[in-house]
Amino acid sequence: MRRKNLKKSFSVLGLILLLALNFVPVYASDKSFSLSIIYNSDTHGLVDRLPYFKSLIDEARMEEGNFLVLYGGDIFLRGEFEDQRGIPEMTMMNAIAYDAWVIGNNDFRIPPHGGTRAEGNEQLQNLIALAEFPTLCANVTMRDGSGLIENVDPYIIKEFDGVKVAIIGVTSLKPQMRLWEESCDKVFESGEITVAKTIEAIKDEADIFIVLSHCGLFVDMSIAKVGGVSAVIGADDHLVIRKPICYPGPFGAKSAPVVQAGGEQDQYLGRLDLSFEITDGAWTLSDFDGFLYELDGVEPDRDLEDLIEKFRSGEAGKKAA
Repeated sequence: MRRKNLKKSFSVLGLILLLALNFVPVYASDKSFSLSIIYNSDTHGLVDRLPYFKSLIDEARMEEGNFLVLYGGDIFLRGEFEDQRGIPEMTMMNAIAYDAWVIGNNDFRIPPHGGTRAEGNEQLQNLIALAEFPTLCANVTMRDGSGLIENVDPYIIKEFDGVKVAIIGVTSLKPQMRLWEESCDKVFESGEITVAKTIEAIKDEADIFIVLSHCGLFVDMSIAKVGGVSAVIGADDHLVIRKPICYPGPFGAKSAPVVQAGGEQDQYLGRLDLSFEITDGAWTLSDFDGFLYELDGVEPDRDLEDLIEKFRSGEAGKKAA
């Protein structure tokens, strides 16, 4: 953001008094902040739309200053490269350059019908190691008490023009509820519980809290009501939500918006634009809008198309290209 010149100067005495009170005057332009988030999820190995998504993301990156690109999980299971356990898809995601992804329930699963605990951990660590951006999952811990999944972050903090934005990742309870062998060494906590705990723990570290969720809409609507949450970037249900949804509140207030951009055969690329204002010394969501991109007239990214064809031909092998 560009700072406007302060139109009214303070007297020396006034400035001394302000400093003595540990108060710094807020410039007019400092009273507002905007953030744009582009998101998708639930690719499930159907990768033909990714080159179009990359073109749209690259264009938006050139136009926007405060900008995040987030992926909501479920990368490969049931897809054409399923036997390679997410390596081709994660390589494509690196080319798109996401800011973070959250582990989806099916990213724990060994294709096609399950596997051992050791296989599950190896598959997950291979994906995490290949990813050139953070892997998030705050609500899954190891049953032996050792903490979070190895090499996984509960959240990250991105700073834009001095405003610190936390992205908290949470995932579905399905692996635990379905008693999947490959994830039986892990404990899954419901997303809204974890989000509330995490915000309380890091409330002094960030100004704005965004949740990247693979919990599904039912839980996401509960997360939207957790104090401090400004938006929920959802996944898992494959719901095509064309405009952000929220709970109405008193006096025209709304809960944090919840979005989701379909999945598998109905994949979309979504965008959420958030506006914030300073209220009582804190950044508060003042407005939001969003949509799903249409692909008509979009030229696909040729390099990503070539990468996909290399995996299809076997030229890229079973390891990252």
